[in-house]
Amino acid sequence: MELVDRIFYGAIEEFKENGVKFTMDSLASRLGISKRTLYETVPSKTEVFEMVIDRTFADVKKQQKEIFENSGLSLEDKLRRLFTIVPAYSEVMDYRRVNEIKRVYSHLYQKIHEYLSSDWDRTIALLEEGMDAGVIRRKNIVVLKVLLLEIFERLLDGSFLIQNNISYEMAMNETLSIVFDGILTADNRHVTGQNE
Repeated sequence: MELVDRIFYGAIEEFKENGVKFTMDSLASRLGISKRTLYETVPSKTEVFEMVIDRTFADVKKQQKEIFENSGLSLEDKLRRLFTIVPAYSEVMDYRRVNEIKRVYSHLYQKIHEYLSSDWDRTIALLEEGMDAGVIRRKNIVVLKVLLLEIFERLLDGSFLIQNNISYEMAMNETLSIVFDGILTADNRHVTGQNE
């Protein structure tokens, strides 16, 4: 594994255990490298966080691309998978601590917000296709986008997850299942068995 990859996974572990209070000393110690080597690779803790954020959303976008281009998936399956994507290494990330980034590194949290708000064109096109095909009910897509963004940001706030003692993945899947099943037409609710 390359050093930058080790730093990435080490930073996730440090963040999980210590939140934003982890130090470059503790990260270097975890990785078994010198502080000098760490700083030569990633010059600051802020840049470590930026790397984690950038790689996290790069993974999400990679999964989105695979879903969009998978001709073996039905339109409904594509929508379900798009709305429940989690990064591949999600099991080692504690999303309940993301609110610490918001509190201490507001400019980095703004970057998270910008990632969440961008690149909706293909998803919106898929939703419109679903409406035209009768897979989902015709709804105002702008309002639906705002609703989904609010859900993502609320879950990343962390306090909701802590208060209810649930993981990010569990909360996201449950919440988006409720939203998604709410827009499916009756004929396409075979997974939940709900009636319109």
